[in-house]
Amino acid sequence: MGIFDKLFNKKKEVIDFPPKPKWKPNLPIDLNQILEKAKYYTREKLQIAVFEFGTIVIFPERVSDINSSALKTLDLIYNAHPDFNPRKMDDGNYLIEYSQPAFTIVFKEEIEKYWNYIEENHLDGICTDEVLINSNGEHNVFNEIGKICLFGRSKMFIDAQNPKVVLTFDNIKK
Repeated sequence: MGIFDKLFNKKKEVIDFPPKPKWKPNLPIDLNQILEKAKYYTREKLQIAVFEFGTIVIFPERVSDINSSALKTLDLIYNAHPDFNPRKMDDGNYLIEYSQPAFTIVFKEEIEKYWNYIEENHLDGICTDEVLINSNGEHNVFNEIGKICLFGRSKMFIDAQNPKVVLTFDNIKK
């Protein structure tokens, strides 16, 4: 506390960093399906790491240790502002891309089956004091794609808080 804080009885605000949303989706995750789809999207030309809740890290340049490199990449995303960019894929799935070579897949079937859950919980995917601006310049107003993105990104946050690489693919060691 600073001297003026004591004089004016103000408490120091504690900043929660890295940010963490309240939403922790607990839906079933098929990690093998995620790996197979990641291989399809990368044409099996890149090394891939899949985390426990489905976050995927890819390596444009070959790495000698997929696991430790994936942990470093996820840490870089988590300890910066985790911006995201949606990309609708040719199969109807959404890829939620991050600032580093990583993404989360939200499957078309997942969206159809759990849409009510996604719609009811998407605002809990926003971190404390976070303001996200959509393509229309609106703050924290989300269309369908925005809600899907928050769902996918929330899974990335779970992975980042307790990272465990569970599957890997090495395009050379096929």
